[in-house]
Amino acid sequence: MSSEDPKPAVLSNWPVVVALGLVTLLVAGMIGLDVFFSQIDARTTADIVENVQRSIILLNEIRTHAKRQVATNDEHENDQSTKAIAAVARDYDPLATYQGERAEWLHLQGLLRELSENPASRRRPASVMEEEIDDSINKLVSINFAEGSDNVASIRAAHRQAVWSDAVVGGIVLVTVTIISIWLLRLLGRQRRLIVERVQFLDEKNRELEAFAGRAAHDLRSPMNPIRGYTDLILESPGLSEDVAGMAHRIRRAVDRMTGVVDNMLALSVSGRPLPGHSSSTLVVGRTIEEMGPELQGVDLVTKLVAGRVACAEEVLAQILRNLIGNAIKFRAHSRPLRITIETRDVGSMVELAIEDNGLGMDSESARHAFEPFYRGQMDRELPGHGLGLAIVDRTTRALGGTCELSSVIDHSTRIVVRLPRA
Repeated sequence: MSSEDPKPAVLSNWPVVVALGLVTLLVAGMIGLDVFFSQIDARTTADIVENVQRSIILLNEIRTHAKRQVATNDEHENDQSTKAIAAVARDYDPLATYQGERAEWLHLQGLLRELSENPASRRRPASVMEEEIDDSINKLVSINFAEGSDNVASIRAAHRQAVWSDAVVGGIVLVTVTIISIWLLRLLGRQRRLIVERVQFLDEKNRELEAFAGRAAHDLRSPMNPIRGYTDLILESPGLSEDVAGMAHRIRRAVDRMTGVVDNMLALSVSGRPLPGHSSSTLVVGRTIEEMGPELQGVDLVTKLVAGRVACAEEVLAQILRNLIGNAIKFRAHSRPLRITIETRDVGSMVELAIEDNGLGMDSESARHAFEPFYRGQMDRELPGHGLGLAIVDRTTRALGGTCELSSVIDHSTRIVVRLPRA
């Protein structure tokens, strides 16, 4: 794999926005077409039903007036029936538009004119004329029914056309969505490959950093050992003057501080990759307290331990404990005896480890930055240290999938709660 930092691909949003906009327009168009054709069908159907009903009603009115005209010989009644038929005919005339209807309507109008003549001057018997008028009206009624049936067939054809239009638009939408989905899946696959490459690259860099930290720690420790050895020899020399002894002690303290810095930097560099394994919280706490016995002399130590197995190696958990206990010892208040409380308990899928002391405490600003590497508050600067202990704890805890929380009251107490996954 190349040592060069792989360039992350830029995920452009505009193709997705355009594609989704197109799909939205197509869906909206399909819904609009449905509504449009539905309204047309409803209006057309209503018009057809209304026209057929109106035509049949008008024809029946003509039939009624014609029968009344046939049945009377009174000239006045004949005139009234003629006027009534003429009024109904004016209403029906615009409706007579279907194929064959106009011709039959003209034929009926001729019969009605002949019927309106004076009964005494009619050339044919009234019964014959009534039969012909009735027959003509029946034909017109049949034509109107035929017109309605044809119009219904046209509406059904238009509805089928609308269904096909919906099917076509739906197919286009389906194809568009499929293309977008395939494109997005490919793009996400590419992003996933780039993420994997990035993670592999970072892993390689971390391994290189750890190897460098190990070599650097070894190389830095090497000159420290002879310096300390020679300092010890100087201090053991007989007849050593007080000034030389003082300088030798200062050299030794500086060597110890330098060794501590190297060890802490090495621990910080590898804290993001803790060793896997399982460990018993109560067992590790007991061993750590035993190891730190000389440092804990004169400390009121209280333990409240509940057995629980943690998903990390014993040495990793021990390092977390040593840093937390050492931090409490370092920041003790000299105005009162130091009291340290260590608690362990199971909390759901986690094992909780809490360490509380009655030391110097922290102000709110220092508490916010307590887990940052090399951070030292105003009070911390008066005490020896490098500002790496809590950073190592926090980084190790997060690498194990846990959490680390700190709460503190200045000149009163500090409580640090570490939660680690259960084994």
